[in-house]
Amino acid sequence: MSVGVRCLTVLGEFKPFGLIAEALDGKPSDVVTDKYDYFLFDPEVARDRDEEDNYDEAASALCNQGDHELFIRGNRIIWSTGSRVFKRFTLRSPVVMVCWSCLGHTSEALLCILQIDCLTIYNTSGEVVYLPLPCTISSIWPLPFGLLLQQEVEANIPSSVPFSSLSPLLSTRESWRPRRELGHGPQHCFSPFSALNHIQTGEATSISSHLTFMDTLDEQQPTFIEERGKLNIMKEYDEKTIWTSDLVPLMASYNKGKMQHSLWVAEIISSNLDEVDTSLLNVDTAGVVPKNLSFRRIWQGKCAHTAACKVFMATDDDAAPLVCFLYQEQRKLLSVRLQSVEINNEISFDVKPDMSWSIPAISASPVIVTQPRVKVGPLPYSDILVLAPENVLHLYSGKQCLCKYMLPSCLSKGQLLRDLEFPETASLSHDIKITGLADAVGGVSM
Repeated sequence: MSVGVRCLTVLGEFKPFGLIAEALDGKPSDVVTDKYDYFLFDPEVARDRDEEDNYDEAASALCNQGDHELFIRGNRIIWSTGSRVFKRFTLRSPVVMVCWSCLGHTSEALLCILQIDCLTIYNTSGEVVYLPLPCTISSIWPLPFGLLLQQEVEANIPSSVPFSSLSPLLSTRESWRPRRELGHGPQHCFSPFSALNHIQTGEATSISSHLTFMDTLDEQQPTFIEERGKLNIMKEYDEKTIWTSDLVPLMASYNKGKMQHSLWVAEIISSNLDEVDTSLLNVDTAGVVPKNLSFRRIWQGKCAHTAACKVFMATDDDAAPLVCFLYQEQRKLLSVRLQSVEINNEISFDVKPDMSWSIPAISASPVIVTQPRVKVGPLPYSDILVLAPENVLHLYSGKQCLCKYMLPSCLSKGQLLRDLEFPETASLSHDIKITGLADAVGGVSM
């Protein structure tokens, strides 16, 4: 089947709106770091679908169908909607990582901000809670039912009283409250029973490579790994998380020593821990046990000298879900095909043997093009836009190539300099090339 050709539209140079907002704020440049980051997101991500009838400022902003932006520099975050600043956040210490996540049974999206020694969580109304961290956390990742935290290797050595609520710092929980009240002291709540439980589970928390956080009223919990039908505390410090999904319980990791990628399914463990190796956990199985997660490895990919630079989900041409790994050094996009089974209104995932496929690529992003209103379970029907090694863009539905995109033939060097507001003396090759894909929110920037 012949592949159609379509022309791209050049809109101009993209700049994060946070840079403009900073300039308008008049912040002196010597008090901020040169390094900044940003990401675009669909407002649906932050919308509380259970409160669609409550129309306030936050709901009004989240009804905006344009892309939203979070701009991060130092200890400040600017949330903008189009060309308008919606909220500003100033933290106590520099930001390490930011993501959206839903905690517990609430449908409300929360902005989770990792700092060096604490986790700060905002809801869309601006209310905030601070959660001190008992150990060094290197990264945070959203899951459908909470937040995954990865510990640093140094945290493997337990302290004399690991994660005990006898320490006032670790037992403090600041409840949801408006930002105007942040200057007030925290409210202390102490229970001898909860303190005893924290001491018993502290050792397991300190040695677990990954922790889970499912509710603002709970402590971080250790995770487990399913091996040969038995659950053990997860101590996979070499498994660096590189991606998770907030729609389905999947995690991807990379082990540098083994040069392999792994795909894991996360499952909630019931309160009955009879099958769990509790020699290190030391919990009272007769008491109330908090919810924990176990991870089951469903796929391994060998011989990767570096971690995949991008992981995302897409849809195969027969509507089967895919997890795609972009290997930039190898210039290929590997797509791992999943099979899903619904049991008791819950979807369980596994990998179909020998059903993976790959295509040449130096960059790729998921896009919603061919079936914009179709969903496959909780997932949108996503196509793949691929930048091939020969510097040509291809649109794929699964492994079927639908068309390719070319830069306009009338695009001249002079026109490009004017459109992107570069000086006429700027050095620019006559051979204009697409170098990458980024910021895919319904569409893609290049």
